[in-house]
Amino acid sequence: MERKNKVNVNVRKNKGITLIALVITILILLILAGVTIVIIMGDNGLINRANDTKIATDIESIKEEIKIDILDKQLENKGKISDDMLKGILEKYGELSKEEKLIDKTLTTTKGNYEIKVSDIFNGTTAKEPVIADKSGANSPNIKNFAQKTYVTWDLNEAGTEYVINDKQTTQPDNWYDYENGKWANIKTTNKVSDTETLEAYWVWIPRYEYIVPTSTTATEIQVRFIGTDKKEGTEGYTKQTDGTIKSSDGYTIHPTFTNEGNGGFGELDGIWVAKFEAVSNTSNISDGGGNDSNLKVQSIPNQPSWRNIQTTNIFTVCRKMTNEGEVLEGSTVDSHMMKNIEWGAVAILSQSKYGIFNPQSNIKDPIDGTSRRIWNNPSSSYITGSVGSSEDDKSKSSVNAYNSTNGPKASTTGTVYGVYDMAGGSWEYVAGCLNGQENAKFGVTAGDSKYVDLYTNSSNSSTNYDGAKIGDATKETKKWNGNYSDFVYLSYPVFIRGR
Repeated sequence: MERKNKVNVNVRKNKGITLIALVITILILLILAGVTIVIIMGDNGLINRANDTKIATDIESIKEEIKIDILDKQLENKGKISDDMLKGILEKYGELSKEEKLIDKTLTTTKGNYEIKVSDIFNGTTAKEPVIADKSGANSPNIKNFAQKTYVTWDLNEAGTEYVINDKQTTQPDNWYDYENGKWANIKTTNKVSDTETLEAYWVWIPRYEYIVPTSTTATEIQVRFIGTDKKEGTEGYTKQTDGTIKSSDGYTIHPTFTNEGNGGFGELDGIWVAKFEAVSNTSNISDGGGNDSNLKVQSIPNQPSWRNIQTTNIFTVCRKMTNEGEVLEGSTVDSHMMKNIEWGAVAILSQSKYGIFNPQSNIKDPIDGTSRRIWNNPSSSYITGSVGSSEDDKSKSSVNAYNSTNGPKASTTGTVYGVYDMAGGSWEYVAGCLNGQENAKFGVTAGDSKYVDLYTNSSNSSTNYDGAKIGDATKETKKWNGNYSDFVYLSYPVFIRGR
């Protein structure tokens, strides 16, 4: 009996200690939960701060779009704009408040329901216009249809050994671009898909231009001049040729990428945006950058394994869906697609001009042995985007990338950090150009649809027959310049491969 009572007492004591500990633990958890909620949900919590940042970015983006519309209207009216014109522009973006003076009104935006003072957009005489250094005549970059975009510029560090990127600018900076000095306009698009995944892509603006079609068998500077969309078929001095191109009276040909007929019905274009780097997927697979998987998502960023070993049908698919939810261009209304052969040619030809590697700021100088100046190779042993070897033809693995040395820009189409990378060396790139009749099998598009694919003929079925080449695609025009890969499409290899 005594032993039994002793056991019972001990049991009761153990139960009492356990309950007290449990109560204390619950109290501590409640306190911690309260602190966590404050940190996350409070007025200055993580969620509110993240939301505030998104709101500020959205507002700046809307203001920038309105300012661009105002400037366009002023250009149409010799710098002037009436209240009615301004009101019409503002009302496209939302509802104005009831104040008597337009400048005192507040705009409540349709997108996001934000309140923006008209005076923050317009000062009563002219919209605040950033300083633009460019005197080349290039069309202003068209950014209206991009969502979640920022402007991109670079600065050299004090030692002059590294380029420091500024890619978080939500309003257009002064001197954003200067094509005469090889400073092509760059933007970045970002989409935070989840807490663990953010997609990014850098883009470069290629303005509408015309050029003297080269006939040299060796690399040379190509004569290029920028033009507006007012220069086209039917305007004074411009006539359509038997090959379908539009030529000026003094011998310049409008690059077909920018003409309605030449680009497959996209309309007369003031320019195009192209990816700055070879495609990168959202996988960490270093061996092939992603492989043959159409469920992966496209990025265009430096210092990552380029996306390889993927079939052309899947390339076409992943590029077309880039504006879908969860993709890098979500919310944008751009017509994303796999780069066409003619578009690749537009970049290559511009690169070979005074606005490309022949610009005065280019890090690529004329070699002393009399050979042509040209873009340096991306080493093909590493397949890392934005990389550069130690010389023009160096294909060995290198740690030198686009930004971390003064040699980095030598792998760019401008010889500066502002150009397009990975067009020489690295992995060969498929482009949307193929033998007529192969477009469905190779890209999944119906026969005759040239909007997204350039179609070619080859009567002799030989890789060296260029009779079916198109003006502007940099096949026959620049054939074998600087040792570039230059096989024409034929039955055994019906899809174009570019680069070298």
